[in-house]
Amino acid sequence: MREQAAFEARTLVRQSNVCVISTISKNLHGYPFGSVSPFMTDNQGRLIFYIAGIAQHSRNLTDDSRMCATVFDAADEGDQNAHARVTVVGDAAPVPAEEAEALLERYERQYPEAISYRQAHDFRLWRMEVKRVRYIGGFGHIFWIEKDEWNAQTPEWTLEDEKRMVEHMNDDHADANQLMLKLIHGVEADNVVMTTLVPDGCYLRANDKNFYIQFENNCLDSKAVRMELVRLTKQARKALNAEATQD
Repeated sequence: MREQAAFEARTLVRQSNVCVISTISKNLHGYPFGSVSPFMTDNQGRLIFYIAGIAQHSRNLTDDSRMCATVFDAADEGDQNAHARVTVVGDAAPVPAEEAEALLERYERQYPEAISYRQAHDFRLWRMEVKRVRYIGGFGHIFWIEKDEWNAQTPEWTLEDEKRMVEHMNDDHADANQLMLKLIHGVEADNVVMTTLVPDGCYLRANDKNFYIQFENNCLDSKAVRMELVRLTKQARKALNAEATQD
C-alpha cells in the first residue's frame, strides 16, 4: 500500500506544472511565505525551480534552505478535500554551475517562455532535495513518504543522451507523439513535440501546454525507453483504428 501511495504521489507531481511554494521569510523573520511557481522534476523526482534573484523566494532560500512545495488535483466541482494533494518538504540550493546549462535546456524545452528569462533579473535554477513527502489521496488515504521511497532510481542516460532521444522523436516520429497524446489525453493537435524524458514517463507539449505520459515500466536505459515508446505508439494506433472502424 505504501509503494502504491508513493507511485500515486509521484505521478501527481510529475503531471503538475505549477505548485505553491513556501519558504521561511527573511523579511518577516520566521513566518512562512507562499507563492505560486512553475516547476519541473528531475529523473530522481527532485523539484527544480527557475527563480529570479530579486524574487522574495530567492532571498529567503539564500538565508534559509528549508521549503515545501504543494501540488493538488484541482476539483472542477464538489469537495476539494476529496481530491489528492502532495506536499514535498526539503531543502533547496542553487544548481551547481557544471550541471546548470544542460538542466536549463531541459527546463526551457518544457517551458519555452523561460528562454527570455536568461536576459532578465538574474534567474537561476534551484533544486530541492526531498526530505519527506505528505500524500493525501482522499479521505482516509493519507501517508508520510520517506526520502528513499520517493527518490526514483537514476537512469543510465545523461541529459545529453535525453536531448538526442527527444530530438529523434520530434524529427523522425512526430506522428507517434500525436498518437500518444490522443490516446492518453484525448487531445488532437497538429504540432506535438516531446520535451522531456524521465524514467517513469515523458512530456509532450501541444497548444502551449505540457502533458505527462506515464510509462508502464520504469525505463533506466535508452533501449527500454525505445521499447516503451514503441509499445505506446502501437497501443495508440490500435485503439484509434478500432475507434475509426466503429464509426
